[in-house]
Amino acid sequence: MNRRLYAIHRWLSLIALLQLLAWSISGLFFASVPKAQLTGTPVEGAQDPPFDAPADLLPAAELVARAERLGVGKAQRLELRPSLGGPVAVVTGTTRRARLDARTGGERPVSREEAGVLARRDQPGEPATTTIEAVPEPRPTEYRGKRLPAWRVGLADGHGTILYVDGVTGEVTARRNDTWRVYDFLWGLHIMDYRGREDFRHALLIVAAVVAVLTATSGLVLWIVRAARALRSTPPRSRRGGP
Repeated sequence: MNRRLYAIHRWLSLIALLQLLAWSISGLFFASVPKAQLTGTPVEGAQDPPFDAPADLLPAAELVARAERLGVGKAQRLELRPSLGGPVAVVTGTTRRARLDARTGGERPVSREEAGVLARRDQPGEPATTTIEAVPEPRPTEYRGKRLPAWRVGLADGHGTILYVDGVTGEVTARRNDTWRVYDFLWGLHIMDYRGREDFRHALLIVAAVVAVLTATSGLVLWIVRAARALRSTPPRSRRGGP
């Protein structure tokens, strides 16, 4: 019986070893790397600068009506924001969002040049841009779950930083760098979702967890069995510690 249990434990340990190692290494990385290193340190207030609305803007009702004619559906929210070309109105509807020139009412999405400026302002020292390109569909892994359209802006800061700028609102919606990419890779190993890196409720992870529990349990049982055998084989005087 003991030999059979030992054989089971040995094979379970062999199967579980690599995943247990992946869990341990990734867990150590998650616990030791500060969150600020994953996304960089954005400049405070860069996303929401002070803004005094000028007097020559179109009425809110007119801006909403124009946005609805552009196909946003039923308008739910209107925001006035500054931009490189003057004030804009971001209208969020039931179907989509639209950014309008707040003076003329014409649709004005975020341009490539503006995306670069917004990304540079977001980071300390305003590093130079290396690339500015539209985010394709399907989205890249590091931009999964985010809205399109968007711009992907590379920055020359020595950390491989990529900022994603919303093509409608101009907001920086994701900040990625080399440390984040290591984190994301290890996260995929940790939850065993090697492609999407988001699903931690799947059969493979459950099976691996069960194998790990069985490995630990069989090891504990073996230890108890061996301890009991060693105790039985020890002479009574030796157990009492007497002469």
